Amino acid sequence: MNTKDLKSFLQVCHDGSLTKAAKSLYITPQGLSKIIINLEEELNIPLFYRTANGLTLTEHGELLMRRAKHIISELEEIENYYTNYNNISGQISLASAYGVIAAFSPKFLFEFKQKFSNINFKWWEYSDFKAEAAIWNGDADCGLIKGPVNDEKFDSVTIASYEPMVLMHKEHRLSTKSKVNINDLKDEKIILESREFKIYHNFKSACTKAGFSPTIIFETTELSLAHKLCQQGLGLAITVDFAVEDMPMTDYIAVPFSTSEPKWEVCFVTKKHIRKTPPVKLFEDYIKEYVKNNIEKHYVNQPR
Repeated sequence: MNTKDLKSFLQVCHDGSLTKAAKSLYITPQGLSKIIINLEEELNIPLFYRTANGLTLTEHGELLMRRAKHIISELEEIENYYTNYNNISGQISLASAYGVIAAFSPKFLFEFKQKFSNINFKWWEYSDFKAEAAIWNGDADCGLIKGPVNDEKFDSVTIASYEPMVLMHKEHRLSTKSKVNINDLKDEKIILESREFKIYHNFKSACTKAGFSPTIIFETTELSLAHKLCQQGLGLAITVDFAVEDMPMTDYIAVPFSTSEPKWEVCFVTKKHIRKTPPVKLFEDYIKEYVKNNIEKHYVNQPR
């Protein structure tokens, strides 16, 4: 069974006659009759009652007609979707928060530019709040930024979620734990990204909910510097799973948190009440599909 056979079947349903349907399909009645017989044999059911007045559907034929209409409609919608998208032209300016492209791999940007060459695609990297400001001020059409997102200013969808971790020396008292509770860090010296980044505020918020204020001894705009300071024994670094995957962990280990906070989520964001242009809609669909297929364990794609 294929879509061509289903379309031929639906044409017979519509015309109620093999001769009329064959004429509409530009094939012989004998060829169309063979298609219907092959369908019946494949499904092992009769699809039509054959009478002197023509063809009428059996109960099984009625069921197949309803389902075939749905299947063909879905396939045509998909075909139209991609046909239209291949013809989209225009421009996109993307504001990406530091760390997002590294998490996803720059490959997705270059693949998009190559696949949709009619679109003038540009992107810039910013700290989290500057990325939001670029979208809000109209300097960028859309963004890939870290949550939480201000729902009064932006429309957003969370497309990926990564796991924050605590980087420490292997001799540290917490190193034997499989997971670290936020309360375990109450008396620890903490190194993390600066207040320009969401992880700083998400971490402080998690500590506040736990009833204490963390001892933050160093803030940096570079996560790699936080790792180096931790390795020098100055404190514990708050990091994220993808950032330690390629680190040589000879003397140091990264332990995940036992709760869902602090969070490190990536959201696709546009300014609220601003209509998305066709290129922006295209990129939104593309990035969702890319993350789903290439970053499966982090895939979320839940509306906010």
